[in-house]
Amino acid sequence: MTTQSLTTTRESRIFAQKVARSIIEVQPNINNTADIVVLLECLGYRVETLRQHGFEDFYALARHLYEFIAVYETREQSNDLFVKSFTIEMPNISKRVSEGVGLVFPWLGSLALLFLTGVSLWMAMGFPASITTAFVSGVFLGVVVTEGTLQVFNRLFMFYHEPGNIGEVKRLIRRTYSLIGLVLLVVMGIVFAIGQYEKIPLHLIELTMISAVTVSLHRASYMIIYTLKKAATLITSYSLAFAILLTTYYFGQPLVHAEVTRYFTGLLLAFVSLSAFSVYEHIKLTKTIKETLVGDKPHFYNPMSRTDKTLKSKFRVQLWEAVPYSLYGVFYVVTMFGDRVLSWIYNPVIGHGGYVLPMAFNAVYHSGADMAWIVLLPGSLIQYIMMSPIYIQMNNISIKIKISESKDLDAFISATYRKVLIISISASVITAVLLNVVAPPLMLHAGLAMTSVQILRIASVSNVLMSLFTVNSVFLMWMNKIRHLGVLVIASAFLVISTGIMLVHGGIENLTIGYLVGAAFAGIISQIYTAKTITRASSIVFSKIV
Repeated sequence: MTTQSLTTTRESRIFAQKVARSIIEVQPNINNTADIVVLLECLGYRVETLRQHGFEDFYALARHLYEFIAVYETREQSNDLFVKSFTIEMPNISKRVSEGVGLVFPWLGSLALLFLTGVSLWMAMGFPASITTAFVSGVFLGVVVTEGTLQVFNRLFMFYHEPGNIGEVKRLIRRTYSLIGLVLLVVMGIVFAIGQYEKIPLHLIELTMISAVTVSLHRASYMIIYTLKKAATLITSYSLAFAILLTTYYFGQPLVHAEVTRYFTGLLLAFVSLSAFSVYEHIKLTKTIKETLVGDKPHFYNPMSRTDKTLKSKFRVQLWEAVPYSLYGVFYVVTMFGDRVLSWIYNPVIGHGGYVLPMAFNAVYHSGADMAWIVLLPGSLIQYIMMSPIYIQMNNISIKIKISESKDLDAFISATYRKVLIISISASVITAVLLNVVAPPLMLHAGLAMTSVQILRIASVSNVLMSLFTVNSVFLMWMNKIRHLGVLVIASAFLVISTGIMLVHGGIENLTIGYLVGAAFAGIISQIYTAKTITRASSIVFSKIV
């Protein structure tokens, strides 16, 4: 009996109709016979079953079904399911809060150390000025050396990690470590040359180099943890590290008598503890999953696997394209820390006899300026909670909205921007006011100078303006205006340095005015530019997503 004759029988028609309904339940919108063939295989139909009902193979049944399968489609359901298939689930508020706390937790821990020690983020009270200066110089160098590279890494990592391109992820990690190592090698050579020229003792040069390398390695090793937003890992690892550092420093005197040695021993143990978490995350991320089929399962049940046999990207091209992000990262750090470095250079202790370094860590300045960082934390947390799902929101909206309805999208983006701006700036202002009420009496009671209180007051206002800049920079980056941001932050860093140098001769506290000028410039100009750009945000969104 032929296929043609069987397909006209009642049994064959009922069989075909059942198959059609099954296919529509799996895939509401069928556009070609190839889709039907694939779905028949996925549903587990066998050629023998098809032949029993009068169809020679999958293609014969697919051609027959294609003639009437549209009858079973429910267009409204089909469109809803089609839209849903491209819609990304929004992370809930509790997840965003936990991620935000995890990302700012290292700063929270550092500020806790500030209150415990009474001066600076690096527990410098009681240390020789030369030791503290050499150590913190290395810390700053490590931050500057790695910041630009990490900006590049974060951008590329998510691009390759989301689609599961594990081969390129592995290469990116190797390339990032190699790049940071190369930059460190050059910078350490410069540090050593300057140290020899200035006749700085070798042990201080070595301390600077070791601290720079250690900080660089730590930041590089934690880049995947930050990028993947592993809040639990961040909170656990830094809590353990801080506990180790404090325990060693305050209770390790019976084993290590020298205060400086005990502190650096605690730092070394904390670094080892942190590194253990990063090693685990690297192994977990980069291992290639290989699974084999068992039994006679059809090929479409083959589980997904990852391989490093992928096409290699041109890293030099990627670096060139990411230069604006790198410059933004580096000069943002310069803007934030430039006044502190100037406070070392113009520290009056340099003029005292016997001091061997060209600059000296200024504990008076850091006591006020570092404490003012508290102003940035609430705003940063709020910005992350409110802004982290913005890409998902725009993706979901762009699927449903039409080009002719772009005004609705403009209204949504503008409303989101105003909400984030008002809430984050309000939180920063409230924090600054509370800090200026509570902190000065405590600082004076702890024996800190009135100059530190004056620095705190000016720096807290500056950080409110930096919070404004941060809000605007998040939206400008989202709208792909990174080049303009790079120019803006370079100009801000220049203002911090140049204004500070001009005013420092009137008193070390005047360096904070330089920071205020740079922060005001960054905040005001970014506000003007963002307000102008946000009015055509929908066209930018459609050009990026649609």
